[in-house]
Amino acid sequence: MPNMVDLAIVGAGPGGLYAAVQALERGLTVHIFDKKTEIGVPVKCGEYFPVRKEMEHLLPSAGEYMHVFYVPKEAVDNVCKTIRVISPKGRAFEFDFESYVLDRTRLEQDMARKVSDLGGTLQLGTPVDLLGLGELIVGKNRGQGVRAKVVIAADGFPSKVAKSAAILTEDYVKPNNVAVNYEYLMSELGIDQNVTEMYFGTDFAPGGYGWIIPKGNRAANVGIGMRTSYSKHSNGKSYLEFFLHHCALTRGKLDGGIPVHMIADVLPVDGPLTRTYCDHVMVVGDAAGMVMPTNGGGISTAMITGEIAGQVAADHIQKGVSLSEYERRWKEVLGREMYVSTKLRRYADPFMRNDFLFHLIMRFLGAKGIKDVITCKVPKGLASLIP
Repeated sequence: MPNMVDLAIVGAGPGGLYAAVQALERGLTVHIFDKKTEIGVPVKCGEYFPVRKEMEHLLPSAGEYMHVFYVPKEAVDNVCKTIRVISPKGRAFEFDFESYVLDRTRLEQDMARKVSDLGGTLQLGTPVDLLGLGELIVGKNRGQGVRAKVVIAADGFPSKVAKSAAILTEDYVKPNNVAVNYEYLMSELGIDQNVTEMYFGTDFAPGGYGWIIPKGNRAANVGIGMRTSYSKHSNGKSYLEFFLHHCALTRGKLDGGIPVHMIADVLPVDGPLTRTYCDHVMVVGDAAGMVMPTNGGGISTAMITGEIAGQVAADHIQKGVSLSEYERRWKEVLGREMYVSTKLRRYADPFMRNDFLFHLIMRFLGAKGIKDVITCKVPKGLASLIP
């Protein structure tokens, strides 16, 4: 482990790895810490990743970053062509939307190899504290620390580094703003492998939704996201079990499926942090709240904000550019979409407590309007609500 680097990154997920590549290609020395003992393991997401043509519609200002949507073929398990959204009363709304279902472990391990090839160093199995300006303290042992000119927090949500830097505050981490996710990778399923399904209902996903994301070869990521402020009881896993075995909307669909393993995770669903940088720290991806509240997507936003942070780190060290440039750039690229998605989620909140009302709202929106919401656009008829 080096004693001094230009850039220290905490977290070896998409945000941290993409930041590292950008910084290394610009000549910085980079060291990455991650508490995991193996890159990309365990996977804690649905691995759903829109193809480039969909992202060009979703993020029209992200032109120079669109290259992140070219992923290696070997990191793609499946391709879905449509999304089917099922209301709490069983009404289905379907629309075209093409996406990859990733092998995220493979993707991250490939990126980690690229980091190493460029001269970056990675240290796994290492929890990190932030102390002072640009000084990382590994674990609790000051003698094993590393000094860095800039630190990028890519350590997921809630970010320990962002909290240490006073960027993440208690006001942001409220139950209504946090989704708790439970997911099984399941095999031996007789489902349509071309369609991603989203299910809404308070019996299995209060304040969120359930999903079936096909991974090919009769496998799928099957899970639910819920908010404890909406839940009737504290046992979140029981909502997933209900979705799998007792939900009328999925009855028969998941019969015979074999759970391979389960993951649990938390995600921010109230938009970005109020501030995503300070004097020596930038926060990217989930750690910065860069998750689209109306769909839960965070891989692409982590990649893009990671790339921007890596570029700004180089500009800061080599040219004296302020780290505030990071926030200006990401807002230019995806600020509008994050704003709209956050507003739409907040407007939907009162209706999500009542299945019948939410069903009526979905019927009012129709397939086109639901697609708009999921892709962070203002549906026709709701434009007056969001300036």
